[in-house]
Amino acid sequence: DCLLEAEILAPAPIERVELRNRTELVETIRPYDAAALGRRVRVHWEGSEYRGRGRATVWRGEIGVSGNRFAAVRPVNRWNIDRPFEAGAEAIRFESVTTGGFAGADILLAEPEAGRLSIATGLVSTALDIATVGLEDRVFEAGGLGRRIRVFRLPDVNDHHGIRFARRVALRQAGDNALYLRATLEDGAVLWSSPIYL
Repeated sequence: DCLLEAEILAPAPIERVELRNRTELVETIRPYDAAALGRRVRVHWEGSEYRGRGRATVWRGEIGVSGNRFAAVRPVNRWNIDRPFEAGAEAIRFESVTTGGFAGADILLAEPEAGRLSIATGLVSTALDIATVGLEDRVFEAGGLGRRIRVFRLPDVNDHHGIRFARRVALRQAGDNALYLRATLEDGAVLWSSPIYL
């Protein structure tokens, strides 16, 4: 194994850092734990149809809530402002395009655990109890290349603009090891490190 030490300083709060070895996710590291989570839930839609031209996926749908309400909603990675994003106390109606990245909605709930969240798009339709949404992603696959909807919870206020950590990483015995980091910031930006080959 090897010892990997890293420090990330970012202009926006850090949502998560993925430690990877080639295509394998070794660990997801967050600057906060489950005890820090509050009323804020994120819904991401992401991925593409396939590699190459024509890979765009159009996401068109609605996120609804019953037994609770949306106190505040903010879009994430809304690059196509000509496509609608309308939010009320009980529903979000949206249309956006992903080509491998992600877009989504940052939702502050009136009550942290009450009610059910429903998601209806042409690719994914599902419903889940809000109380079951926590630190780990709830993932709903939609075929294609990494095409899915993810639902997870965040702290109400995340002021972690930096993170420092050390991890012992088990190395593959056959073939190259390529260790790298992928950090996702709350504003939708993604930072990549260069791989370290061992």
